[in-house]
Amino acid sequence: MIDLVGPKNREAEEKLIACLCLGGDSSNYDSISSILNEDDFYYLRFKLLFRAVAHLSDTNKPIDEVSIMEYLKSIDCLEEVEGVSGIIETLGTASTAMQMKYYAELVLEKSHLRKLIRAYKQGAESASAEIANSQSIKADVEEQISKVGKSEVGQTVRETADELKEDFAKLMSGELVNDVVRTHLPQLDSMLGNGGIGSGEVLTLSAPTSCGKSALALYIALKAMQEEAVPTLFFSLEMPRKQILKRMIQALSGANLRQIQERVITDENMKRVNEATDQIAELPFHSVHTARSPQDVVSQVRNYVKKHGVKLVVIDYLQLIPWSNKAKSKAEGIADISHKIKQMALELDVSVILLSQVNREGAKRETGLSLYDLKDSGDIENDADIVLLLWPKNGDIEGAKSTDSKGPFTDLQYAIAKNREGERGVGGYLKFYHCIGRFK
Repeated sequence: MIDLVGPKNREAEEKLIACLCLGGDSSNYDSISSILNEDDFYYLRFKLLFRAVAHLSDTNKPIDEVSIMEYLKSIDCLEEVEGVSGIIETLGTASTAMQMKYYAELVLEKSHLRKLIRAYKQGAESASAEIANSQSIKADVEEQISKVGKSEVGQTVRETADELKEDFAKLMSGELVNDVVRTHLPQLDSMLGNGGIGSGEVLTLSAPTSCGKSALALYIALKAMQEEAVPTLFFSLEMPRKQILKRMIQALSGANLRQIQERVITDENMKRVNEATDQIAELPFHSVHTARSPQDVVSQVRNYVKKHGVKLVVIDYLQLIPWSNKAKSKAEGIADISHKIKQMALELDVSVILLSQVNREGAKRETGLSLYDLKDSGDIENDADIVLLLWPKNGDIEGAKSTDSKGPFTDLQYAIAKNREGERGVGGYLKFYHCIGRFK
């Protein structure tokens, strides 16, 4: 019954069809085709007329009564639009194309309301039938809701160009502040196009085992929270919350926590540890340690964005997220997860650090890593805005270990293999002080 009495506006649908046919060519259709399709119409008559207009536009034919009639005859649907007289009647309701944007937004709004009703109804039916657990149903409903966009026609090129001119002027005057999460590693930030990880961007960080990719992601997150109060969500499917906090305390205090276990820590270092622990407790940090599916990851992130204003999401790591049962292979499942994470970054306007494994060949290679070494799927590379590869100097983790005045460290080499907003194929070296989780 909900579907039968769903929100609708017959006059708006009819007038929109009429406006699309003004001028006899596809120009009006082209201006709204990217945000509207036939499923957004409630009435079958106008669905079919919109389908006819879309077909005529795609085949570069005149958009008028005769062409529409011939197309509907070819698919045996002329009677459904009340014949030739029905077509003429509909096309006669147009006034000017100036009203088209208003009608398009009205049709979209009604369509979005129907989609919301349908999503909640399906969720209620699934819950009543108990065909899945509550988290899965919640994730499915939220995924459907997230696809319901705003009911407005996109900007014109002129409007976008004017915004760019304003941005350029602010850049020249120093007023524009890019919406980015900096890594706080100057040599790395200088190579990234936006000076950091931009909102809506995914930085994929990949390295062999024991090279500190989790530590680097956590270090970046800690610096972002400490220096710029960036609300952060850390998805760790390997480490419990206590272990993550220990690493953060160690990095913040500069003290080796193993000395506490061995009861050899100095009073001064113990004081720094306690102070760092109190500071960590005040940071805008959140962590999650379970993920049932890619949809569940997106659902949880969406919830933290709404409740806590999260701007940085770290996922440790991609291959641990359970993939959909519908996937025919692991590669297909990983690709689906990668797509959903990129879509999530764009939808929620968050910066994402996505950790990923490398394949065995790359882990063994002494000359370093390449994009081909990303494990399980080439879609990981395609979905990422930035790909940061990390490996021990000369490919030997033991041989890369050394010591300086600050303590023992591992000499790591990195390369920016993909950089959508900056130069690719550049890189450098990092010192990873593994005993305290710091990088330089």
